[in-house]
Amino acid sequence: MKKLLLSTLLLAFMVSSNVFGQSYMSSINKFEFSKDIPVRSVEAPDRAQLAEEDALRDRQGLLYRIAVARLTNVNTSNSGIWSTLSNGDRQWQLIVNAPGAEAISFLFETFKIYGGTTLRIQNMKGQDVHAIMTAADVQEHFRQNAALCFGDKLVLTLTEPKYTTPSVIDMDRIMYNYRSTGNPSAQKINESDPCEVNVNCTPVGDPWQDEKRGVARLYVVEGAQAGWCSGTLINNTAADCKPYFLTALHCGVNATTANMTQWKFYFRYEAPTCTNPTTAGSLASHFITGCLRIADSGDGGGNSGSDFLLVKMGTASNEASVITQLKSTAFNAYWNGWNANTAPSTGGVSIHHPAGDIKKISTFTGNTISTQWGSAAGSHWRVTWTSNANGYGVTEGGSSGCPQFDQNHRIVGQLHGGPASCTNVSTDFYGKFSKSWATGTTPATRLRDWLDPANTGT
Repeated sequence: MKKLLLSTLLLAFMVSSNVFGQSYMSSINKFEFSKDIPVRSVEAPDRAQLAEEDALRDRQGLLYRIAVARLTNVNTSNSGIWSTLSNGDRQWQLIVNAPGAEAISFLFETFKIYGGTTLRIQNMKGQDVHAIMTAADVQEHFRQNAALCFGDKLVLTLTEPKYTTPSVIDMDRIMYNYRSTGNPSAQKINESDPCEVNVNCTPVGDPWQDEKRGVARLYVVEGAQAGWCSGTLINNTAADCKPYFLTALHCGVNATTANMTQWKFYFRYEAPTCTNPTTAGSLASHFITGCLRIADSGDGGGNSGSDFLLVKMGTASNEASVITQLKSTAFNAYWNGWNANTAPSTGGVSIHHPAGDIKKISTFTGNTISTQWGSAAGSHWRVTWTSNANGYGVTEGGSSGCPQFDQNHRIVGQLHGGPASCTNVSTDFYGKFSKSWATGTTPATRLRDWLDPANTGT
């Protein structure tokens, strides 16, 4: 969400492990697709109206929206063209045109491909804008999300080897991504405000090199829209590496179970140094697709509680493969620790993805103040941002759900919102971890049952 001003208070059956860069597109001098490929065009949204709506959404404390759904019910029977290749393979192709979009996300209600079948997504120069999808991308619920394919006119090519079981491909939504995508052609990398500090800046980021590895940006699908939030992998007392991820409930308060199968968690999306890159390059290569809702504050997005959302990345049956992926050298993920006590912090940091940008770090000193956001007294920590050796940082829309770390490097809250900005270096509000821990009356509304399953009191 764009942080709410105080005056308006009121995320063959594996997770895809494909590695690709958002600059995956290779250089091709000359390329032409067949003129026989049908084109499905979608209407561009009214950008002025979107800007007006987004300003209102920001004031209301809603998800930081970057995309709207434009097209439904596209499949290999009602769209595109089939052909038979010289070797006997069958091929289906379709061009999707979304004028002015920074990127297109293809949301599949049904994604079933078999054997050596592939789905390739390319721009009109023949450059791949997504990793080639295979049977390894099929999940047990058969939904999928080919997210953030850069460009506004793209070609989908489904190739089925001879004698392979026919595919079932059904897109229920095509997301028109209109801002904060990281598209180098739109010069949208570094779209966050200029005061933000990269997490790998020396010296401020040096003590936080473990913790940053648990923080990810989250592409949230919520019905007919999508947007950015932040959050973190979180440890539990069983120390079994369950892929639990903590974020804010307002990021997906209206997201259905089906929506959450299409969320994407991007790890290691950060500049390697303190210098801002000119493009995202391969930074967005490391992602997990989908999650399950485990517990939340049940407060409608923080109006009467701590605004927490705990999910488990992956599907109901692929936990082991998700853990393996997270622990791989490519991800090098870190399960952050926590402190469920009620004492205020005496300083710390927040690590986040403002406006979906590369990972940033913001610092605070002095005691945090117990306060509230809505009607629940003592539900939040108020944090006052302070300068550091690299400048100062705040939070923005897209930072929501990011962890508040105390002086001992443990999570004590997740970002709800607040009035701070680069031109107003003031305060922000974090839902208290201690409030989320045991306030709820059932396991579905508190953290303790999941993060301390043996009730050790650690």
